[in-house]
Amino acid sequence: MFDWNDLRHLLAIARGGNLAAAARSLSVNHSTVFRRLAAFEDALGVRLFERLPEGYVLTAEGETIRAHAEAVERSIHALERAVAGSDFRLSGDVRITTAPNLASNYIARYLPAFRALHPDIRVEIAAADSDFDLARREADLALRATTQPPDYLVGRKVVDLPWLACASRDYLARHGRPRTTDELAAHALIGADARFARLPVFAWLHARHPYERFVTRAGDLNTMAALAGAGLGIALLPADQADASLVQLFAVEPPFASPLWLLTHPDLRHVARIKALADFLHERLREDPRLRAHAIVTAGKPAPRVRGARRAR
Repeated sequence: MFDWNDLRHLLAIARGGNLAAAARSLSVNHSTVFRRLAAFEDALGVRLFERLPEGYVLTAEGETIRAHAEAVERSIHALERAVAGSDFRLSGDVRITTAPNLASNYIARYLPAFRALHPDIRVEIAAADSDFDLARREADLALRATTQPPDYLVGRKVVDLPWLACASRDYLARHGRPRTTDELAAHALIGADARFARLPVFAWLHARHPYERFVTRAGDLNTMAALAGAGLGIALLPADQADASLVQLFAVEPPFASPLWLLTHPDLRHVARIKALADFLHERLREDPRLRAHAIVTAGKPAPRVRGARRAR
């Protein structure tokens, strides 16, 4: 016999590819994962993983058990959401995931006012550029800038953020100030690495300018903003990313909108503490003058379901 934790460890190793990644995802020690896997294999009498130089790879038996484990996982998460969905208390924990700049520049600044309204709700912020899976309860709420929200979530669009050309004052003093998108051709540009160039705005930028115009490249917006702030060149950034250390030159033409969404799982939308935080953030974000200076504020009606790809900016 085995329990759900055996299956959790198997899934974590399969998804992470090694014991260290599994340990991080489960918040346990490397040795705990090793012992748990060894005990599970002994109990079943089969080898679940091949230990290869490149990592742990499921055997045929392991793949069979993984399929059942994922079905069990879906059922457990559905049960957790069903129980959580009937919680009408304005107390407890809410975990929100968002990009690092949105976490530090916006959510963190709003939380004192939220705590004053709801002192019994504890907010945990998971700031990361990677997406957390709300279906698996990795987070309760997501604030994401994306043109295609995941089709298994519900939520509200907060604003449409334009992309802006930004540079440091030092760079502009040395090289002059471009006034239009066409004038970028005479300036040093900060580009996107191969992975980040998938975004339409960077695909457009790289197709428009020769390789030698890009003095450096980066794979995330925080680094691009820092490179622009250091005076290396001009960066294209969404309006929420362009802080006071940068001069916002002009909106990129043709326009590339970056819609900002507040999202949750349908089973959790009526949980009192999650709804309280979502409503609070929606109102604060729409009223924030730093966003309103450039954002196109949209109607804030709840969307019964939003459809699109899983990837988000």
